[in-house]
Amino acid sequence: MTQSPDKPWATSPPLTRCSGCDLVLQPCQTGSDHLAICPRCTTKLAHGRRLSFNGEIALALTILVLFLPAHLLPLLSIDLLGKTITTSVLTGAEILWSSFPFVASLVIFCASFAPLLFTCALLVLHLSRRRQSIRWFRPAVRVIAHSRHWVMADVLMVSLAIACFKIQDYATLHFSVGLACYATIQILLSVLLVRVNTQRYWDAFAQPTPLPNNAPLVRCDHCGLTQTVKQDTRCHQVLHPRLIRSEQKTWACLITATIFLFPANLFPISILFSNGIRLEDTIFSGVASLINNGMPGIAAIIFTASIVVPVAKILGLSLILISLRCTTAITPRQHMWLYRGVKWIGKWSMMDLFVIAFMVALVDRGRIMDFMPGPGAIAFGLVVVLTMLATEFLDTRLIWDHHERQTRHTLTDR
Repeated sequence: MTQSPDKPWATSPPLTRCSGCDLVLQPCQTGSDHLAICPRCTTKLAHGRRLSFNGEIALALTILVLFLPAHLLPLLSIDLLGKTITTSVLTGAEILWSSFPFVASLVIFCASFAPLLFTCALLVLHLSRRRQSIRWFRPAVRVIAHSRHWVMADVLMVSLAIACFKIQDYATLHFSVGLACYATIQILLSVLLVRVNTQRYWDAFAQPTPLPNNAPLVRCDHCGLTQTVKQDTRCHQVLHPRLIRSEQKTWACLITATIFLFPANLFPISILFSNGIRLEDTIFSGVASLINNGMPGIAAIIFTASIVVPVAKILGLSLILISLRCTTAITPRQHMWLYRGVKWIGKWSMMDLFVIAFMVALVDRGRIMDFMPGPGAIAFGLVVVLTMLATEFLDTRLIWDHHERQTRHTLTDR
């Protein structure tokens, strides 16, 4: 096969470095039912089951069409104390805004703004690819990469179900059209989050060129291109072998999250006024009251999402960071599985804050019953944000750097 003059990459596909362990690999074409993974760290490199560009556009446009009715129409309504109360996605956040702006803004961002940002950025990405406009293409890729971890439509749906279970003894529930629209958005977002790969867009926008043999290779963390120069020739970003100050940033987030974990569990996270009686619940007491009220399943979900998950994230990431400075019996691949598990469970800690937002919206404030968050909710929200940021800051390639240093040291001793 001869080299094409307008496509110099046509005869020899470029090498690439794994984003998880930095192993140099030869890219391969995957079939519709195949998955390409790194042989060393099992990071997913390519997925054959992907949507076409037009298919992704169709799903994104459907989400935008349903977005307004999902937010303007009520999700459900309840009959409480002779009064009908309706709630939408953002009703609870609007009520919380005056007294708890941080909790309200976090709920708004994760439930509405992040999904909208992700969807709009995807459409901008398609339009920029077709027009070959790097000016809008580059920021759209960045927005998708950072916003996808904060899209929590699925967490909100589970939180709504928990709020309904908690309030069903006090009121009659009626579901509305808005719930069907938001549930459809959640399904479509789940498909896009799994299928959308920004590196695929970069390859379609500007194909990589072949690399010289025996040259030091650096992978761009922005567009995924493996190159030999100091600045990316495709996205024009400065190349760094590793994320800058990855350990320091991760430790800073984990230490701060650990500090806020104590007030999050010691101070009340919710306050209920019922018949003139003020009932304050911490996370632990709230779980205990759910068990006493005959809802052990809901109690187990809240206990896992609000107590087990934050603690597991802090301990898991701390274990990885400590292992970078000492010798452990845990293999690098096991560390990778631990990191992926921590990253996957991270967003589910938001469940308790979503439940609080729905309870605030559903329980009639200022009457016989009243519900409001406590100071522990602010600390808990900070724990959620800091642990998710810590996961993003950690560069998993450091795990394999440490493993290689250990291996060389062992061989030298022998």
